[in-house]
Amino acid sequence: MSSGTDFVDRFYALLGSGDVDGVVDLYAPDGEIVRYDGVADTRDQIAAYFRGHLGRHPGFSLRSIDQLREADDVLMWDALVDTDHGVLQTMHVVVFTDDGAIHRHIPGLRGYWGQ
Repeated sequence: MSSGTDFVDRFYALLGSGDVDGVVDLYAPDGEIVRYDGVADTRDQIAAYFRGHLGRHPGFSLRSIDQLREADDVLMWDALVDTDHGVLQTMHVVVFTDDGAIHRHIPGLRGYWGQ
């Protein structure tokens, strides 16, 4: 895995450009997104999650990484993201495989300032 900051920058660049396939390619074949409302554990489900997210929050671009912690195979961060509808305060926890792909991803939204 490259540095945590490099990964986060790449993650948001892909999202900001609407490259859902590129985001999905960051995940291992058995990768998954775990949320309170369910688990996306296939490539199609992961793609659907990000398409829905970008549909709800168009104009997605990273404003700042507020906190970042790396420990072995875990990366966690808080970030502010600008969207066409306002600012999102996001948090993520990612567990990587040995080859640097996402094995498990726990995303969250801490705050929203918008319309």
